[in-house]
Amino acid sequence: MTSASLSKGIENTPPRGWATLLLHHLQISSLRLSSFVLGIFLPFISDDLGLTPLEAGLLQGVWWITAALAILPFGIWLSRFRPVPMNLVSLLLVTPFLFAQGLAFNFASLFLARFFAALFHMIGLAARPMLFQQWAARRQYTLVNAVGLSQHSLLLAIAISTGALLIAALGSWRLAYFMQGAFLLAQLLAWIFTTRESRAPAQELDQALQHTRQTPLSALRAYPQGWLVGAVMFSLSATWTAIVTFLPTLMLEERGIPISLGGPLLGFLYYGLIPGALAGGLINRWASNRRLLLTIPASLNVLLALGISLVHGIAPLAVLIAGMGLVWVAVPALEMLPFEFEGITPREVTAISALVVTLSALGFATGPMITGGVAQYSGSLQTGLVAMSLVSAVGIVAGLLYPAQRTDFRES
Repeated sequence: MTSASLSKGIENTPPRGWATLLLHHLQISSLRLSSFVLGIFLPFISDDLGLTPLEAGLLQGVWWITAALAILPFGIWLSRFRPVPMNLVSLLLVTPFLFAQGLAFNFASLFLARFFAALFHMIGLAARPMLFQQWAARRQYTLVNAVGLSQHSLLLAIAISTGALLIAALGSWRLAYFMQGAFLLAQLLAWIFTTRESRAPAQELDQALQHTRQTPLSALRAYPQGWLVGAVMFSLSATWTAIVTFLPTLMLEERGIPISLGGPLLGFLYYGLIPGALAGGLINRWASNRRLLLTIPASLNVLLALGISLVHGIAPLAVLIAGMGLVWVAVPALEMLPFEFEGITPREVTAISALVVTLSALGFATGPMITGGVAQYSGSLQTGLVAMSLVSAVGIVAGLLYPAQRTDFRES
């Protein structure tokens, strides 16, 4: 049974399907807060724990290196299990380690808490492609993903814009982590009461998972275009975490912009995405040339990252940061590309999607580590950000190598 035949009779995503998938997306967003707000927390954590720039890069990098190492084997090995209970297990395991970040007393303890949080998060992330195939209409995959990105952008915009103010009001960065843990705990309870597999529109998923004709690992060879999608995501992700990790410190130390203003300024990454992400479905429908769908965002990403690294004025910085955020309007369509590969099965989709997440996670990890390493040895955060921006040009090359036309997937 192919992924296309599994959802063939599903015309529209039911309300419970929307609730399940958007709740799962909210869980992913809530956990990624540990990565994306680290740049806002860093000045406070560094003062408390005495971190070096390289240690700061490692704290960001461990989240994404762990994701890169774990998601592919998890996606292959766990794809035989039902996604709803698999995600519940992930939530039960990961929640305690969000609280543990707030209890950290040195670099090592914070590093380990982030490692285990990222590791157990990958169990739930591996369930994502199967949840789409179980709960959503095929023609609405990108639309659901686009709404999820808009929701993600709203959450991150609030968190990044108010993070520094919240820590100042609470008097402790640790309490902010405790609040994040409590937020995820509430979502765990919501998952238990919201998801009912007996109501899922694709009741044949169990059969499809158990009767794959060959190992999902073979999909990595059968669909080489998956590597190209992953390379583009690598470039977008690497510059993103480099910016969110080090730009607040750069603005504070070299441009005289206080964290209280730097946080809302960095929030421009998300302000435009809150409404803009909803265009993801339209982009997927209009961009019949898949090569352009990958190449244009990758090219804009490099140019905007260089601009952010070099420009000093607050107003032009806000424009450039907002532009980098809007590049991600294409990501809901990019993430759904594996579903359109001809003849691909549900477990093979999971394997290819895990590959894309692996390369994206490598980007998220590489960005801050390269930036932090170059900054430490050159003595300039700006040099580190410029170096990372140039490295991300690998996405342009990958986009140019991708087949131009879409295959069998259509969004109406």
